[in-house]
Amino acid sequence: MNKELDNFIIDAFKEIGSIGMGNATTSLSKMIEKRVQLNLSDARLFEPSEIIDMIPDSITMTGIMIPVRGDINGLVMLLFEFGNAVYLSNLLLQRIEHDDDPSIYESVLLETGNIIAGSYLDSLSSFLSLKILHSVPDISLGPIKDILDRGISMMGNEPANILNLETMFMVHPSEKDVGAGTIYGDMFLLLDSHSLDKIQSSIRNMLG
Repeated sequence: MNKELDNFIIDAFKEIGSIGMGNATTSLSKMIEKRVQLNLSDARLFEPSEIIDMIPDSITMTGIMIPVRGDINGLVMLLFEFGNAVYLSNLLLQRIEHDDDPSIYESVLLETGNIIAGSYLDSLSSFLSLKILHSVPDISLGPIKDILDRGISMMGNEPANILNLETMFMVHPSEKDVGAGTIYGDMFLLLDSHSLDKIQSSIRNMLG
């Protein structure tokens, strides 16, 4: 299998992802009652070991992981630097009365991950006519290697390749405030070899 996706397949992933991000933006805006921009800036494919090389072990990361089953087998992993994850959870909890319990911060991040990943997978399923089911999300904190190992364990087998969908959140405190809190993150789709081949074949069929 050619590990490099053709340009038109990458463009298809980005287009499908942008539609999914648009749906997630609407859901998140309603959830936190703030204006949210959620953009997918790039898409690329690389091997699992490259993620570890990208991020030093000294940086604590937050990974939100959602197993995927059905016509494809894999895992969606939303990855944030820990400080960005804290900032995002604080924004999401501003209008909610709660005790200062770490579990509530994890819960709101899991729900956010569920919205974002679910929107992307629904878009992927609809466009490619594939049955794609996602399970209950999980969260992991620590060095990138530990998070990736946890994700691969949840997936059940070693991914052939990883699709990286670079995302950017901009959360505006109010409609009148032009300033925005920017949160950078990445969404990774870990796929086994069969699933990647199936998605590429479906995209080619869709594009005729």
